[in-house]
Amino acid sequence: MNKVPIQIMDLTTLKAVVFELSQDIVPSRFENAQQIDSHTIQLGFRTLEKLRWIEISWLAEYPRIISIPPPKRYGEKSTLAKQLKHLLVNLALVEITQTGFERIVRFKLSNRPGEEIEKELIVELMGRHSNILLLDRTSKIITLGKQVKESQSRLRPIGTGDFYTNPPPLKGLIPDYSESFNSWKKNICLVPSTFKNSLKDKSQRYFPRNKPFSNITNC
Repeated sequence: MNKVPIQIMDLTTLKAVVFELSQDIVPSRFENAQQIDSHTIQLGFRTLEKLRWIEISWLAEYPRIISIPPPKRYGEKSTLAKQLKHLLVNLALVEITQTGFERIVRFKLSNRPGEEIEKELIVELMGRHSNILLLDRTSKIITLGKQVKESQSRLRPIGTGDFYTNPPPLKGLIPDYSESFNSWKKNICLVPSTFKNSLKDKSQRYFPRNKPFSNITNC
């Protein structure tokens, strides 16, 4: 039996999800948390209309944030879920942010809208480095999805009690709307290949079923 391929949550999808969640659950009051497996947690937020649920997964092959229908109830075995329920109780979700080209989403919570941020839930959707972390108002990590030991990452070990630091910035040039076409084409062609093949290789990472760029000139 063939497995159904999993659609990776790329940056465009992530930005769309963040926008929709900002419309649907901001502001709202945190109400519930349950962990359904070792890398997936479900959070419930009470809006003026109803209780809305989202699912967050830091599975390396398929990290994601999605809206879900009301899920079935799971037991109270998860330490992470218990901690979130205790630490976020009665807090209001006042903002969800994602900046630039980083796959990092921040859920900001305070006692009520307009007041100082008390807790920040950070979701890092970065392949095998994906994680979920809860910070206090000083950016100290209170709890997290997975500990990262120094033997696993010399660059960025992460554990409870550490102060949160951002992941290393993305390598390469950041896309710029003001860049001219000739400058952009020159940068694309730094790799020893044709302009058409450079674009094709890049596009197929995100749109494998497309057949574009058949009439583009070479570098």
